[in-house]
Amino acid sequence: MRLVQNLPKTEINTWEHMKLYLGALQKPLKEILDQNNIETYFNKLIQKEFPETRTITFIRHLESKYNEYKELIKKNPKYKQFNSEKDKKAKEELAQFLMKDFFEKVGIDYETDLSAQGHIQGEQLSKVYSKLIKQHPEIFPDIIYISPYLRTRLTANYLLKNIEGLDIDLNKLTDEDKLEDLIIGSFNNKAVTIKIDERIRERDHWSNISPSFLREYYGDKNGYRSLLTEKQNEKVHYYTAPEGGESQVQTNARAKTFLDTIYKKEEYQNIMVISHHLTIIWALLSIFWGSFQSFYTLNELRKPQNGSFTTITQIPETEAGQENKFRVSGYNLSLTEE
Repeated sequence: MRLVQNLPKTEINTWEHMKLYLGALQKPLKEILDQNNIETYFNKLIQKEFPETRTITFIRHLESKYNEYKELIKKNPKYKQFNSEKDKKAKEELAQFLMKDFFEKVGIDYETDLSAQGHIQGEQLSKVYSKLIKQHPEIFPDIIYISPYLRTRLTANYLLKNIEGLDIDLNKLTDEDKLEDLIIGSFNNKAVTIKIDERIRERDHWSNISPSFLREYYGDKNGYRSLLTEKQNEKVHYYTAPEGGESQVQTNARAKTFLDTIYKKEEYQNIMVISHHLTIIWALLSIFWGSFQSFYTLNELRKPQNGSFTTITQIPETEAGQENKFRVSGYNLSLTEE
């Protein structure tokens, strides 16, 4: 097993603020890290040994149906007709048809399932991660925070379902009728807590629950509402701010309250967060960057991949003598099996 860096060398060499603190990685993770690969990509690798105190591992959800849909829609003759249609009435009818098709195949953001590829990724991740935990049970998290969206809950289910010694009802994650805010269990007689936390959900505004080509067509209209079921409308109302939804600033604000919480939770040495790419980006920015341009660069050019691992570690002292600081130990890493 090894952790493989997903960022290309040409981009990493210009990423001045990114450093890998190998000494801050948990020892089992350090042992399986493909160090030759990492050294190829990081020219500012910190070799000094730092004893770790706490580790926070962020995992982005596996590929969702929306990714699958974006490829399938290109082959739909109605989509091609929509793009070329000049008649206003005919274009509106096509838009309604495509919107309904989108909701039937993908659903609203809250309920979007994993794609076929996402489920394949899940089986692979489950296999490798369970082997890792069997070899190194000490790195299993004390608490796991999960976004309430279906795709993150399914990702958590894949990650945990084959862990030997885990006593927890995973149906409470995947079956919405059984979904609980707090799930208590144990791993090898050690207490384990799973917390569904809405602060780490995806950014929400009405345009996020329709394909981009229809968002551009409708502009600021809310014409999709009549196509949703009553249950979908309730969720859209709950997860969408009035008059268009969240800005990036608002998304960051709630993510920051979550990050402040977990950074201060000293009773947990090993924390796992299964969420969306925005939460991971804000976590990185909270450590070493903070400008809008930094956010844009990460979000547009260096977005963490589906199923990737990002590790933030607290170390007792930095090379500059600062105490108890958090550092990025690894970004956008894939756990794979040789």
